Amino acid sequence: MLRENLRILRRLVFVADLCLVALGYELAAILENTRFGILNGNSGPEDLIVLAVIIWGLVFWYQPKCYIFRLRKLSQIIISPIRASAIASGIFLASLFAAGYFYEDRIQLLLFTSLATSFLIGLRLIIALLLYYYRARGYNYQTVLIIGTGDVARGFADKILINIQYGLKILGFLDWERRPDLWRYRDIPCIGYLNDLPDILRKKQVDFVVFAVSKKYLDKIEESLQICEQMGVRVSVLADFFPMKISRHKIESFFGSPMLCYDPTPGLNFPMILKNLLDRFLAALGIILASPVMLVAALAVKLNSPGPAIFKQPRCGLNGRKFKLYKFRTMIQNAEDLKKDLLKFNEVDGAAFKMKNDPRITRVGKFLRKTSIDELPQLINILRGDMSFVGPRPPLADEVMRFDLWQRRKLSMKPGLTCLWQISGRSDVSFDQWMKLDLEYIDNWSLWHDAQILARTVPAVLKGTGAR
Repeated sequence: MLRENLRILRRLVFVADLCLVALGYELAAILENTRFGILNGNSGPEDLIVLAVIIWGLVFWYQPKCYIFRLRKLSQIIISPIRASAIASGIFLASLFAAGYFYEDRIQLLLFTSLATSFLIGLRLIIALLLYYYRARGYNYQTVLIIGTGDVARGFADKILINIQYGLKILGFLDWERRPDLWRYRDIPCIGYLNDLPDILRKKQVDFVVFAVSKKYLDKIEESLQICEQMGVRVSVLADFFPMKISRHKIESFFGSPMLCYDPTPGLNFPMILKNLLDRFLAALGIILASPVMLVAALAVKLNSPGPAIFKQPRCGLNGRKFKLYKFRTMIQNAEDLKKDLLKFNEVDGAAFKMKNDPRITRVGKFLRKTSIDELPQLINILRGDMSFVGPRPPLADEVMRFDLWQRRKLSMKPGLTCLWQISGRSDVSFDQWMKLDLEYIDNWSLWHDAQILARTVPAVLKGTGAR
């Protein structure tokens, strides 16, 4: 019954979301038309309201966290629609631009996105507060039976007791060894042995059973899991068998076989897919806009020193995949052959090679490096999918071989044209600090973080911060 009510609630909230997006558009038009005290009755182009509702609907449909109100903190309930609205707003504006639709009233668009986001957040706040009110009074809750009485089980019980907004109520504990009449935890009784599970499921209202046991007891719960399955009771198994410091854990199905996965990267979610799409679109646009500069740079390189204008160098990309990185050549033609003779002059620690007054760099090359124009051909790498606009810089294969184990984790995300290293001084940053900045980026990745890095890259490039 509770599950059916939850499905109905989610569908109603989704329909309400679409209505609120439409309301936000209409209200933005009214506010814009009346800002001088004049109501002219024009609500703006009606085709845009349809486009907005479709885009917001699709984004929210593929963001199921926007409709989860149980087992979530209030901050998580609020953040989900903010993130989804930001994505929808970006797609909406990009769609207008791609279609050549230059909407004159930008204030109305700003009002619309702000109002729509505010309405969507407000709706969830009202729902969350109503659910909290009812759950605090014993309504709209699910009954949980916890298997186990050890540290794992007690820790799980603590989380339920502290977060009453989750809508969970503990029926009791079951265990193998503890006598039910002699053990309690925070006034929650141990109501039987594990062998009593079938009788308890018959006699009591149990919405789901949680096996909160340490990994040494896993071989003892198989029969109990099968009993729950036969009786149609939902089961969860706490799977924190191997505590990880960084990785996000999740359960996936591989051809019907459940797998416990530990992922140290953001993974292929909707924001990551959008990042890849934006990379390709912006790279194609960038190549078109920067083509005059690239043509002049190529001619300057050819006239300044013999050799090709474009330098192709094998680099390591995502998870160590090899690809050819494109740059304007800034060194003499046999620069790689001379590198081994210059290693003793390396000015940075770690696996990378940096030299302040590298004799291999040409006169034009110094200017291209100082202005970062030499990096423009990497727009081709981004268009091909080898790189992204924002991500850890791609290392050389011989550098990767000298990485410490923790440093190799930078390869767990697609390399980029710019990252935290570029806006933190580039060549003025030590190698270890450089690696830590890359890992900080991976651990805190978001589209908003990417936008901030891109915005900070422009002044860093103009100032030539740390460029050599």
